[in-house]
Amino acid sequence: MIIRSLLVTIGKILLGGLFFYLGIILGSVVSNIIGLPSPTMPAGADQSKLTHYFILTSFILAGTLAFISVRLAGGFLSRWLILAFLTWITYGVNTYLEAAIFTTMSSSALVVMYLVSSVLCAAVVAVLFRPLKPGPGFWSRTKSFFNGRAVAEWVWRLVLAWMSFPVAYLIFGWLVMPFTYKFYQQGLMGLKAPGWGEILPTLALRSLLFLIALLPMLIIWAKSRASLFVTLGVTLFLLVGGLALFQATWYTPTIRIAHSLEILADSFAHSGAVVLLLVKKERTFPVLN
Repeated sequence: MIIRSLLVTIGKILLGGLFFYLGIILGSVVSNIIGLPSPTMPAGADQSKLTHYFILTSFILAGTLAFISVRLAGGFLSRWLILAFLTWITYGVNTYLEAAIFTTMSSSALVVMYLVSSVLCAAVVAVLFRPLKPGPGFWSRTKSFFNGRAVAEWVWRLVLAWMSFPVAYLIFGWLVMPFTYKFYQQGLMGLKAPGWGEILPTLALRSLLFLIALLPMLIIWAKSRASLFVTLGVTLFLLVGGLALFQATWYTPTIRIAHSLEILADSFAHSGAVVLLLVKKERTFPVLN
């Protein structure tokens, strides 16, 4: 029975990953129809290898969303929209914004492609991976989430949560600069070195979008704060840059390893700050064991 259950779970994850991959194909068709240019690949990128890596990361993404879905409260609609929006912002819009200032390969078509794929994959995952234990819906949990704190307290907590990602990004980015910055300065592998006038506004926008995307997940999370911290840290690492770097085989090992470690540290620092600032220790609704 355990083996059978495991095989069924793997099959569901593979199906979710397949829909994500198909969504990228459909999204690229849509973006071409509306006249958006396709992303350009740098010299040295193997399209066949890139496709294989992308399919693999699609399965990893679907597995991550499945792990989250069964730990959320609420019905299909709320979980579908929350998972889709989270994926689109962190994996799609964020990739576009980051690539727009640090590379020559960005295209607004990415936003459309990842929107379609996020919606399709999240729908499959939300249907196939239902909550471990049914609980109150999104609106009931929203009231509970925001009750007990004054407006002024929520304001400073939200501001600090918004600032936490830029602070972590700058600190850990500075630590890896000795290993990576020369590649940006020299314009190698499709990279470029932007000025602070580009970096800081983009960073502020990315952080705001992250906060908007994460709040609904925090609201309907049905387990402990500790499990939320770990799950959120891993999810941010994978979607914000880990999966993209795994696919970026044209980069040198130095860049891929250094930035992966940087993003891992960013993600857990960001996760810790968001959970500590916004999620109460006491839960009005019982958490899952």
